Parts: sequence; structure tokens; C-alpha cells
Amino acid sequence: MAGSITDRISLFERQDALGCWRVATCTPSPALAPFVLSYWFGEGQVFYQRDRILPGGTSFLLINLGPTQYRILPGPPEQRVPFRDIWYSGMHEGPIETEAPHGNALLGVVFQSAGARGVLHVDAQALANQIQPLEDLLGSSVLALRERLLQMSDCRARFAELEHWLLCRLRSQHAPHRLVSWAVANLQRSAGQGSVERLAAEAGVSRKYLGNLFQRDVGLSPKMLARVLRFQSALSLLAWRDTVPWVALAEHCGYYDQSHLTRDFQAFSGYAPGAFVRQARPDGQSVVVAG
Repeated sequence: MAGSITDRISLFERQDALGCWRVATCTPSPALAPFVLSYWFGEGQVFYQRDRILPGGTSFLLINLGPTQYRILPGPPEQRVPFRDIWYSGMHEGPIETEAPHGNALLGVVFQSAGARGVLHVDAQALANQIQPLEDLLGSSVLALRERLLQMSDCRARFAELEHWLLCRLRSQHAPHRLVSWAVANLQRSAGQGSVERLAAEAGVSRKYLGNLFQRDVGLSPKMLARVLRFQSALSLLAWRDTVPWVALAEHCGYYDQSHLTRDFQAFSGYAPGAFVRQARPDGQSVVVAG
């Protein structure tokens, strides 16, 4: 359903021991839906030092409209990389640590798993596991987008301006291959439990051919995307649980055994499952690592 920008916006507010912030999310227009999952604008202040963003099978465009934020690169020595304007965060196989000590006002685009290439016109494999200034990818003219957004105080106007920019960037020759779109949808429906070999066989192509298409359009292999989606499925089942039946959870989510579930928690969050559930979580995609 298309609808006006206003009809497509949902609002969320939070105020508790972790901080106070509000977030507006917007579903994209139908023309952008194959490429973009949502836009959001969040502003507020967190009461903790650092969080860790977990891989979710999507990539992001991030436009800072407020105080400087920082990406933390592990050491030694640890580095704090300032984030002041527009950055692109590609598909990741591991967590990302960030700090926002002075509050935040951030506008974001969540791309579909194979969606960013249609807007950025860069193969996803070249951007996987990287975060870099959008200016380095598209040239300094992209900074004008941020300047226009800074002149707007209403999130509806900002979403409309952002959507117009995204629509102008779409190029059909960079749209995801139909086999990739089909395979990603299958993996998402099965929460990462689908067999890559079976998908390739059903498509009538080799696993290598499908893998090469994934590297170009998604930036991850089909197997890695399936692991990330399986991990996300496990996270969704952890919400609001006081005790976790780990063996049953591993079986339900399609892990070979509990040790494989533990391996993925370590790889994608940096925590063993038991330690992970003791960490505070600002939202479904991040965890507090320093209070």
C-alpha cells in the first residue's frame, strides 16, 4: 500500500534506565520496496557508554543530523572513529560497537539484503564488513542531501526528501538478480533453515553460480546469510524469557546441536548465550556492552 508519508509513519518512545529516545519509522514507497526495508529517524540520549549492533542480514545508510557519534575499532589500541555526516554500513558477519556520548539525532535507511546495490551502484561484496563515508563511494555531492535534511525540522519532510533522493538513485541494471531475490525470500521464510544446495537445485543452477550472484548482490554467501537469519530467529525467541531451554532452542531454530548455537552467538554477538541474556538490550538489534 502506497499512502502518504504520514500514513506510513509509526512512532515509538522509550524512557527507562537505558535512556530516553523516540523513533519514527516509515515504510518505503512501492517502487523502493524491493530495495529498502524502512527508513527511521531517532533522537534522544542513552544512559550507557557503549552498545554493540548485531548483524541482521541488512545494510544501512546512516545520516547524522546531531552530535558526533563514534564507531569503536577493537585494539589494541582501541580506536574511536568519529561519525559526523553520511556513512554506509555494508552487510556484516560480526557485531559493530558504537558510542553516542552527547546524544543522537540519526536518520537511517535499512536496505533489503540485496537492495543497496540498486541505489549505490557498487557490488555488495566490495562493501561487506565495512563502514565508510558515503562521500568516498558517491562523491562529495551526496553531502548536499544532509544539508537539505538539516534545514528540515519535521520527520515527514525528511522522509519525503530522503525517499526522493533514493528514487532518483535507482538504476534497473543494478537491481538484484531474480534468482537472488527468490533465494533470499526463501531463506527469510525458513528463518535461515533452508538448504543452500536445495535452493540451487530448485533454481537449476550450481551452488557456485548462486554463490557468485549472492556475493555481487548481497555481499555475503548464501550460507552466511542463512546463519545470520538463524541467529536472528534465536534472538527473537529469547525476548521476555527468564529461563532459556538452550537445547530446545537450538533444535527449534535448526542448529545441529547446542554447540553450533553457541558458536554463532560468539561469532555474531561476542557473547556465549548464557552471558548474552544477562546484557541489557536497547532494542532487538543491539546489546549494551559498557554501562
